[in-house]
Amino acid sequence: MTNTRPLTQDDLKAAAYFAVGVTSEGSIGGHDVSYRLSFAGNVAGDGRMSPVGNSGYSFGTLQIDLGANPAVARDMLDHYQQWADGEPDRAALHLTPDAYASTLHALQRNGRAMRAAEAHDIDRTDINRFLGSDVGRAFVHGLDRQHAEAITRVDRTVGNHDSALERLERTELYRNATDDDQARLAGILMKLQNQSGERYTPRLLERIERHELGSAVDVKAAVDGLLPNQANGNPDYVQSGADNTLRGIALFNTLRAAERGNPLAIAWNSVTSDPLAGPSHARPAGTCSAESGLKYDTIRSLFLTPEASQRLVHALDHGATLAEGDPALHHGRRHAGFYADGGNFVHWNANGQGVACIGGHWRSVDPEHLHRAVQRDGSVDLTLTENGRTTTLLHVDRHARTTGPAAREPEPAAHPAPAPMHPDGLGQRRFARLDRRVRAPHEGDGHP
Repeated sequence: MTNTRPLTQDDLKAAAYFAVGVTSEGSIGGHDVSYRLSFAGNVAGDGRMSPVGNSGYSFGTLQIDLGANPAVARDMLDHYQQWADGEPDRAALHLTPDAYASTLHALQRNGRAMRAAEAHDIDRTDINRFLGSDVGRAFVHGLDRQHAEAITRVDRTVGNHDSALERLERTELYRNATDDDQARLAGILMKLQNQSGERYTPRLLERIERHELGSAVDVKAAVDGLLPNQANGNPDYVQSGADNTLRGIALFNTLRAAERGNPLAIAWNSVTSDPLAGPSHARPAGTCSAESGLKYDTIRSLFLTPEASQRLVHALDHGATLAEGDPALHHGRRHAGFYADGGNFVHWNANGQGVACIGGHWRSVDPEHLHRAVQRDGSVDLTLTENGRTTTLLHVDRHARTTGPAAREPEPAAHPAPAPMHPDGLGQRRFARLDRRVRAPHEGDGHP
């Protein structure tokens, strides 16, 4: 597949929200953690908190640290109170003045304050219930949208509170890069600015402007060298943040390059017409069609598990088959599923949200109602049971001939490498090694 279209501002907003946000900050182990109160650190059995660095509580697709943004903590609690007043169990949910004050104080602490006070975790149950409600999701997405717009803001006026992205777009490196590499460069810089503000991005951009860094690989290596690794040898948070962002960018590039008849390409084009519209449950009632909402939610879900999602896109590109994942719970946990046959697919994520596109018809599916049966010949039947009736959604025969929107093209490798960034292929090999290194089961560098 080739990708020759230059990046638009809507493309860059999509990269910020889906790759920097969903993949690198809003997910852990394939689970969406955007709509719950998280903490960057460890909580002992007695509730004592051990924060990482100066981080405190956070939430959102683009995780907002409440210790660094105390006004957001107050705004969130005020919205919580309004929501609680409309719930049947209002008396149990509504915070008294003393409870409000103590909760606000706990939420507004940064990592240093938590360590100094030997802080203990609060009960997050009711706040998480609010954040996971439609009202809470709308509140969270409003902040996500503001955040994504801030890190992608470009006004073309030099020196006017330039974002990292605005400065990057003026550089010769960015202007001369392929669009795949433009996405990589933008992702790395937006992630770094989102993590550390102005601490590291100005000096990195100065090196790019002085032509000291001549490729996306060079920029990634410079980011890796900003901080020492952890004592156990694991990458520091800046390096792991860039690693996880690039996992999302790889899917971003794959979706942009997908064949026109691919239903996920159609969904992607729909989403990027307004990339910050938000998940269907975060939008006001009646503001989008059911199919439009499903397409957005599907694209968002794919970025929770970018490697498997790329395999799904490639299978649909080539009319090939794919059968990954069991809808049944294993040890109380659900794992994501990816099924394709021809131009049809079924996908669900670890949070239990599923979608099917069969014959061009989009519908939501509950993995609780799905069943996977492996036949003697190795084929797989994926069935759906609703209202006492069982229907076969997909019959995946690994030996069937390739059909579908890209049948005219040769079958791709299972894990195609990205296009080379240098004529000698050095960038291709180094990013392929990076992809293997970060392809761990723990998606995202969000907060536990």
